[in-house]
Amino acid sequence: MHARQARQAATIWSTKHTHPIVTNILQAYQRRSLSELYSQSIKNKQVKDTRQDARSPLDNITDLPRPKIQISKADPLVGLKYSANREDKPPKNAKQAAEEYIEGLHRSNWNSEETWVRFNRLPSNAIAHLRNIDLNYTLAKIRGSEKTGSRSTPTSATLNRMLAIYEAFTKSGMAPDKYTYQELIAVNVELLNFKYAYEWLDKMVKQNIVPTIRPYRTILKGYSMIPGEIDNARQLWHEIKSKVSNGQIATEGSKIDLSTYTCYIAAEAKAGNFARVVDILQEMDQLNVKPDITLRNTILEGLVKHRGFDAGKQEATLIEESGYELNGFSYVVLLNAAIQEKRADEISKLLVAAASKNIIPPSHIIEAISLDAMEVLQIMDAVEGEHKVRLYNTLIEAAMRGNDFNNVLHLIGHMRQNKVKANLITYTLLFDALNKAGRLDQAKSMFSKIFKSNSLKPDAHIYSIMIDACGRHGDIRSMVWFKTEMQKQGLHITEPIYNSILSALARWRQSNIQAVMMVVNELEHAKPAIKPTSRTFSAIFAAFAIQAKQRKLGSIELQFLQRWYRYAHERYFIEKDSYFYYISISAFVQSRCLTDAMTAFKDMIDGFKSNRHVAASFVKKPVQVLELIKLSVELQEYGAALEVWNRWFELRLAPMPKATELALFACDQMGQPDIARNIANGLLQNSAATNIAFCPQMVSESVLALYIAIMIKHERLKEVMLLVQLWTDVTKADAAMASNPLYQISETTVSRITGILRQCKHPEAPRLAGELLSFIDKHYPEATPE
Repeated sequence: MHARQARQAATIWSTKHTHPIVTNILQAYQRRSLSELYSQSIKNKQVKDTRQDARSPLDNITDLPRPKIQISKADPLVGLKYSANREDKPPKNAKQAAEEYIEGLHRSNWNSEETWVRFNRLPSNAIAHLRNIDLNYTLAKIRGSEKTGSRSTPTSATLNRMLAIYEAFTKSGMAPDKYTYQELIAVNVELLNFKYAYEWLDKMVKQNIVPTIRPYRTILKGYSMIPGEIDNARQLWHEIKSKVSNGQIATEGSKIDLSTYTCYIAAEAKAGNFARVVDILQEMDQLNVKPDITLRNTILEGLVKHRGFDAGKQEATLIEESGYELNGFSYVVLLNAAIQEKRADEISKLLVAAASKNIIPPSHIIEAISLDAMEVLQIMDAVEGEHKVRLYNTLIEAAMRGNDFNNVLHLIGHMRQNKVKANLITYTLLFDALNKAGRLDQAKSMFSKIFKSNSLKPDAHIYSIMIDACGRHGDIRSMVWFKTEMQKQGLHITEPIYNSILSALARWRQSNIQAVMMVVNELEHAKPAIKPTSRTFSAIFAAFAIQAKQRKLGSIELQFLQRWYRYAHERYFIEKDSYFYYISISAFVQSRCLTDAMTAFKDMIDGFKSNRHVAASFVKKPVQVLELIKLSVELQEYGAALEVWNRWFELRLAPMPKATELALFACDQMGQPDIARNIANGLLQNSAATNIAFCPQMVSESVLALYIAIMIKHERLKEVMLLVQLWTDVTKADAAMASNPLYQISETTVSRITGILRQCKHPEAPRLAGELLSFIDKHYPEATPE
């Protein structure tokens, strides 16, 4: 194809819909033919000749080579504390690896993600050196049970990980015990997979393991949380009673315990079956199983739900007459009912009764009461001692929940008038309220007044609030001052505070990437050691992404960025979420580090296979994936561009025709018109025969024009009208596309295409030009050239 034809082909693509970056690329092609530019890139050794390695099916494109970033051995980074070079430790034998895992498992505060990553790093032959207790504790940590730290709600990914661990142990010859099955039953109940919970229970029994009542109670508790499962709860209850009496369930004293009774009563009470509840209470009395306030509150909650406040009030009286004392939960249940029924007189009585026992209702209850703070203080005047401060703090928190910041200040003043001494919680709420109201200067002034003349010293939480507020308002100088003062007081800078500082530096207009690196370096070497979170890493990568938009990053900065991406998984075992991947890819793309951007993208794809939520940020903003494709094209790594494009539909991203334009252009540069044809036809045909998702919205007029130009360039003229006809049929059949200018053929496009065909030396060119004009005249008469 002649250079003039190549220039015209590029002109067709360069319509008003074409992205500016792509337009700049094509402007270079207008000076030289596409083939000349490609040959020149080979001479400059900028890229490898991917044409020799390309495959015709789209799925095989993933094997194409990509550039490797070379790090100079003489780089000045070597020797600094944050050196990118890392010495690899010699490999451990299986027993040593198992012993180190056991030590960390039982002595370290690993969370679910870190436990999973560390388990996966064990050599397969090391699992045989672990014990049952290690298996069970691993499962407990993965599930996030109460005994292993913070409680988190399990997901399907949690279940899949626990199953993988179970299979690894059984393959090593280890026999699971009752605790193993209890963990697997518990996670299925939490996910409401009652069918599978029963299957694990049956499997345990078939292994000749006599279960305790705990797994049965776990399933019963799951049923009790769902009113519609009352029939299953009753069936399970009868099974429990039968098996306990037959000795098939190991229980203390061969009787059902109080917790199990409570779970079943909760199920019946939530279903409104109070006659059955009375029968169970009588049965408990006969067996000398005494109820507690938790069980009575369960009945109280059910009565209030089904019969209203008066029934609940009557039950509360019976509870007290039975020798039980109403607790905080009892009053919350009653107050909620009184609020819903708008029983103002009963609300006041309940507040007076709670105050006599120094019980302070939570802030969400106070907020819902139709009384102002002063009235609540007057009604609950009986509250004494330190509980008085708790009452004020609760009222302040309620005012904050309603964004009534003036009332917060009024309550603080009222405390002083009544000589109620504020505590650190009070001041924490005060500063939090001021900063949320945008009154940073007032917060700083009050901080100075309160703690300058007060024996009370601010704690880490108050400093954290002030540092975060200063950072959010862009007051970097004050943020650094509060951090310095905190260190002078001997308080340790915590991970959330570092996160606030890094986030502020990332947002700062005068952002200095060296300042970010210094803060990260301080965090890395902090004593006691601090473990960064995904928010920490997101702040780091956000700062680099913003800075890379303004200037080219230096080699030290790039290596720092690369090293910390590795650290997320290798050192700190971070659970990479959707935003982490999004901001990481953004940072690498802005830094023009294609290899690292592709590594992050592939890591995201691997995570997507087990947890689809990791692609959530890309679904909301698919432009970042488009930017990755653009970078691949700009660096003439066309195989990488097609690899990313091929994942577009797997990630369920919104249609963006620009992505298809870049994919077709990559095919052209690779000398692969057949792949271009497969892409265009696959997008327009809802057929199982193609491995490309049906998505006609990805083929706009500019995409069609580029496709035609590519087919003419590669002398595939027979393909042109086939796709034009297919495109017309599909776009006109869709009402939204038919009315969208992006999917309408314009007169300008038709004129340019026919102009190229007139200059084309192919013998079929004149016939194609005539056929195309006839088709346009019939289907797009307004686009027929004059």
